[in-house]
Amino acid sequence: MILSPQSQLLERNLSLFEQGKWAFVNPSDAYFLDALSAQEVTVIHQYFDVFSESVRVIPSVTLDSRDVGKSGFEVTQKAGNHTHIFAPFVTLAGEFTDIMLFLPKAKTHFQMLLNMAASMVGQQGRIHVVGENKGGIKSAAKLMQQYGTPQKIDSARHCSLVTVVVEQQHTPFNPSSWVDVSEYAVDEVKWNVASMPGVFSHKELDAGSELLLQKHATSLRGNVLDFACGAGVIASYLMLKYPHLTLYLSDVSALALYCSALTLAENKLSATLFAADGLHGVSQKVQHIITNPPFHTGIKTDYTITKRFISDAKKQLTSKGTLQMVANRFLPYPGLLAEEFTTVYTKAQTSQFSVYEASL
Repeated sequence: MILSPQSQLLERNLSLFEQGKWAFVNPSDAYFLDALSAQEVTVIHQYFDVFSESVRVIPSVTLDSRDVGKSGFEVTQKAGNHTHIFAPFVTLAGEFTDIMLFLPKAKTHFQMLLNMAASMVGQQGRIHVVGENKGGIKSAAKLMQQYGTPQKIDSARHCSLVTVVVEQQHTPFNPSSWVDVSEYAVDEVKWNVASMPGVFSHKELDAGSELLLQKHATSLRGNVLDFACGAGVIASYLMLKYPHLTLYLSDVSALALYCSALTLAENKLSATLFAADGLHGVSQKVQHIITNPPFHTGIKTDYTITKRFISDAKKQLTSKGTLQMVANRFLPYPGLLAEEFTTVYTKAQTSQFSVYEASL
């Protein structure tokens, strides 16, 4: 049980939480809230891994994309005095006095969360933001100025905690105003993709995904899983190109699953969505997995997540199944894939990316 640096900073400030009605948004670990077990708090999770670890009883969630309307979806679970909500967003206007936001990576994602938080607390409510100094907490304080005058409360563990009192009444949070719909084209297929801040490759067709769509093996049949589906770019393309396929989409992000549902609806398609931490808790067997996995970013090169994914993917596939993926070409994927799969081909390569096909 290791507390993140952000949680360690909050642990120094437990008196802050003694008064008011609190909600937490995207806590960076499942353990800091144990220190507040006597208090009633609401926790909004956009990421399934920390939600699942917090509630400990939901290994994955299955959704029908047609059931995810403009209003999103919510999975709610009580754990002691805490209410945990896994959702792309909430529209709980004026229900809290205080919101603790854990700073996300993308600036536009932070702007959207600030907008949602301002609606949740209303005028004179407080928004608190905790984040790592190298994660951009200094520029975060600038973005908070549109709501009031930010004050730094504390800093430790290379993190800072900044608070702002919301000076004006803000209009209720409207998720639709944050959705971008763009038309993409690969070969003869044109299709619409809906994305939001915080979702991979927001507003643009990622070069890796584009290469994968251009060079994928065309012998797909039966059930196909788009792993780490993001906004549903790969799955919606494949469904339009090969209507005989049954697609499943999985992601750890509620925002990604929401955007995938919007993307499918934009193209008059539907599919089953899985919220999961990697492939954990997903029991659906498939003939093919196709993915632009999220393991090739970050400063530290840690292959344990990649290795786990490859070994889990093998278990998910039926006999003679294939895993098709795109990755940064400098990463040692051919070797890692060869440890689990009988044959591994490099299907295509650019100066930046490689497309691999591994079969059992």
